[in-house]
Amino acid sequence: MVSFENALDTAKSRIARWNDFAGLDEVNLVRDAKGMISVYLVPQNHYTVAENSVDVLKNDLTIDMGGFFSDTIFVKGAEDWTKDLFDKIYELRVEDQNPPSGANVSVKWYVVERGIAKKAWIQCCQKEEAAWPYRDTQPEALEVLPKIVTFFSYKGGMGRTTALTAVALELLRRKKNVLMIDTDLEAPGLSTFFFPVDDTGYIRKGTVDYLQEKGMNPNTPVNMSDYIIPLTSPAYMESDMGNLYLVSGGKLNDEFLLKLARIDSQELVGENLKKNLVQLLKDCCEALKNSGGIDYILIDSRAGFHDMAGVVTAQIPHGVVLFGKDSFQSWFGIQQAVRTIAASQADKPFAIMVDSACGVNGIVSEEEKERFRKKSYEVFCSDYYDNDMQPGIRASREAHDPVFVRYTPALSGDIPLYDENRVEDLKTQLSDRPYREIAERIMERFGETQEGDAENSGQDSFA
Repeated sequence: MVSFENALDTAKSRIARWNDFAGLDEVNLVRDAKGMISVYLVPQNHYTVAENSVDVLKNDLTIDMGGFFSDTIFVKGAEDWTKDLFDKIYELRVEDQNPPSGANVSVKWYVVERGIAKKAWIQCCQKEEAAWPYRDTQPEALEVLPKIVTFFSYKGGMGRTTALTAVALELLRRKKNVLMIDTDLEAPGLSTFFFPVDDTGYIRKGTVDYLQEKGMNPNTPVNMSDYIIPLTSPAYMESDMGNLYLVSGGKLNDEFLLKLARIDSQELVGENLKKNLVQLLKDCCEALKNSGGIDYILIDSRAGFHDMAGVVTAQIPHGVVLFGKDSFQSWFGIQQAVRTIAASQADKPFAIMVDSACGVNGIVSEEEKERFRKKSYEVFCSDYYDNDMQPGIRASREAHDPVFVRYTPALSGDIPLYDENRVEDLKTQLSDRPYREIAERIMERFGETQEGDAENSGQDSFA
């Protein structure tokens, strides 16, 4: 019986047995939002596919696939109006890695997935561009632009936001100016590190407001002072540090959910989510240009396969910090994220793998480290590294080489850096060696020297 899982293979098997198959250059299979498959064929030069032959293939596919066949087959060149249709397919398609066995090897196979949602996760064409080119973040660039790094976890409660905050503080100690942006709009929490939830005076607007208002008035200038919060409390800011800024998720009041309900994360109309998020970053950069500028933008992503998480993890950043655990569910999500990161942009973002909240009683065993490293290596060799550029499993500071962030009870609940009674202990925990290593690896990826005395920025208490 044909199902979603085997519909593509059924279509490929039937097409490979078609009488005109040997005269094709390409087969493009497009699966629509309902799961129905349409066929777009590209014949070889000077080869003509007869209309009655197409009718035969239609009939065969209908018999084999039932409702999973859309009754649609287009042949390139048969009608002039199909040119734009094929051009759009060329933009979206990915090469099929599993052509039917025994088929003519000269025929190329491609697939396009057209879902209602999750477009950033399933349309991976290696054609996306980061918010701005990676080369413009390098020290030798004529105008060095901020480096964009997204923090992503497949599961919630992995210490992603905690690590982002710790890395931001470490970059500040190295005299970098940092902007943190909360895009976890279903559960925004980044602002709670810096001021109490019930203290509404700090937040006027946030990411949810920007996206909602840009959707309504895309050409209207925005007053970014309503969105950007300078974080200057002496409780966590020390002398001779960089500047720290925050764009929160938004003010958590009665209107928050009403605004969130009007953000088209699935992009059912238009392709504006990435465009508006990139514009938010650009508007922040412009607003802070005369205040010393921004060196790093750290984006807190939504956990899981959320639409916005796909955009900020795979399409916008120059690098991604991935948080996982050694469990089946976690590895399933991380592998899909790694695959999407590697296959979305024209210039593949760098990745840093983190084994989060690991160990027992503050100690991570060598057995646990080895097990996690082995699985990480398998994932990155399968879906990230180019076949001729795979490092060895022991290669240090490569994408698969994990940073082990041990479980720390002091960081497992609220982390109120504004609390004078707890801030010193929290700062010590947040400057632990694994967090410093993440910051150092990020800086290395952007060709930066590590300014400041890293050895004095925290205690090497990791075991």
